[in-house]
Amino acid sequence: MNADGYQEAAPPSVPQKTWLDRLQALFEVLLLAGIVSSVIATLPFAISASGRASLLGNVRAMSVYLLLEVSITFVLLFLVMRAHGETLKGLGLSWERWRFRVLLGLAIVPILFFLNAIVSVIFQTLLPQYFLERNPLTELIRTPQDLILFVGTALIAGGIKEELQRAFILRRFQACLGGTRLGLILWSVAFGLGHYVQGAQGMVVAGAFGLIFGIAYLARRNLIVPMVAHGTYDTIALVGYWFFASRS
Repeated sequence: MNADGYQEAAPPSVPQKTWLDRLQALFEVLLLAGIVSSVIATLPFAISASGRASLLGNVRAMSVYLLLEVSITFVLLFLVMRAHGETLKGLGLSWERWRFRVLLGLAIVPILFFLNAIVSVIFQTLLPQYFLERNPLTELIRTPQDLILFVGTALIAGGIKEELQRAFILRRFQACLGGTRLGLILWSVAFGLGHYVQGAQGMVVAGAFGLIFGIAYLARRNLIVPMVAHGTYDTIALVGYWFFASRS
């Protein structure tokens, strides 16, 4: 009852999540985690004569695999979000104040290179048996055409798909699976493990990057910052490899 004699309306209550809600959220996380899409995308290579090893044979094969995996992920994401009446804008894909967010994303890029250098020094000094002198993925780049194709693929698979994937999973953890902190830690570990092709050093770097991208997303609930940071880093790293490391 307020001073005017009217009874104040009670604040709207948040519906309690049931075990069914949690199981559904867990299923959707696993569905979008990349396991299903990776298995399906690998099938054309698994049944070929050269098998899965052909993925690391050249940039074209790797790009076909990555873009196929991206397409499957996008379809699954669209179907799940449509079933819940969700939108990409609600997930954080909004261009409001885009200039500020682009600059913020670019400001993260030097931090990523510094972190990569620190991890490299640690592995070279303390874990030399796991030190990675050359990334097996960048080793596939042999021509300017390879570089252009790989940069384009990296922007789609990394800068767009992986950040949409991360945002979706963090939102599911926030709603039903123990909160964003738990989701951020678990998904950063999983993200790092998903880069096993790049060795132990690559997995540590990827996991740390995933943590940074997740924090950038959660800080603003906007995808532009991590997308710009991720895409810019990948582009500079690949172009830098082509002009410097591959010529040495």
